[in-house]
Amino acid sequence: MSFSAALAAVLGFEGGYINDPDDRGGETFRGISRKNNPRWPGWSLIDAAKAAGKTIDSFFAECPGMARLVAELYRREYYDPVARFTGCERPVDKMFEAGVNLGPAGAIKIAQRLVGARADGVIGPLTQAASATYFSRPGAEDIFIAEFCLRQLEHYLDIIIRDHSQLKFLKGWKKRAAFRPA
Repeated sequence: MSFSAALAAVLGFEGGYINDPDDRGGETFRGISRKNNPRWPGWSLIDAAKAAGKTIDSFFAECPGMARLVAELYRREYYDPVARFTGCERPVDKMFEAGVNLGPAGAIKIAQRLVGARADGVIGPLTQAASATYFSRPGAEDIFIAEFCLRQLEHYLDIIIRDHSQLKFLKGWKKRAAFRPA
């Protein structure tokens, strides 16, 4: 998948403007959390739209620059940090999608554990070497994706165990963590 296709897949999971008091990410737009991305330029546009009494979703449709701002943030903060993981696209796409919820370092740590690298959340030469060895085996890509999906779901279940108010997000999280074979 290209970045554009991977972004389209991610945005398929993300709603428009959401400000759910139970969402630990707080106010979000297209999956971009204000709490985790407070300096994103789109927030000033959203604040201006709210001040003008516009609905945020209709504002997004009227403002083509917002799509560019969304894509730029996702590429810089979520896709680029995981893109060096391996030469295989599907694992990178899965890490990108998961990193939107878990943070890129969280997704990278899951991947590092799966390939036998030190889980430090940074893709360096040792992680790249472990990844190359792992993916040299037949069928490794599907095994990696399946295992990654399980670890992602385990992460969401751990969140719910620690905070039962998060149970309402499980249905969407299960969709995110679902294995999609090639």
